[in-house]
Amino acid sequence: MPDTFAGARVKPADFPPARSVFDNTANNNITSTTYVAGSPEVGVTFVAPTSGRVLLTVGFAAKDSASNRVHLAPQIFLGTSNAGTQFLAPDVVGRGVGSVGNTSNVNQHRSRTSLITGLTAGSTYYVRTMHKVSGGSTADLEVRDIVVEPVS
Repeated sequence: MPDTFAGARVKPADFPPARSVFDNTANNNITSTTYVAGSPEVGVTFVAPTSGRVLLTVGFAAKDSASNRVHLAPQIFLGTSNAGTQFLAPDVVGRGVGSVGNTSNVNQHRSRTSLITGLTAGSTYYVRTMHKVSGGSTADLEVRDIVVEPVS
């Protein structure tokens, strides 16, 4: 992004509005060890700013029914839905968040913020949460949320 000097005009496209979404529909007894979107799918569209960079935060409230961990990660597509070209694959290590293995059956609240770069300025993207469990036991997801904030 070029430098902005005093008195320069800033265009609305330089900083499109932040977007967010959350859902508190319980997804109980998760057994999938591969990423799934859950029901309902939690996703939102956003427009990439001139810089091609956004701060992306994903969060959850989850509990373990056994000593099993819940993994939640963002997945980004170019376009207005998950039918577009995948830009970022879900990966708990790179961009996601996970619960601590715990048999107490108490909700754990976690979030993670990542800087996403390389977006095409002015293009529309769709981001959604994807989740899985770390092993064969079950776990519960109570809340999923996403916040996308354009940055310079």
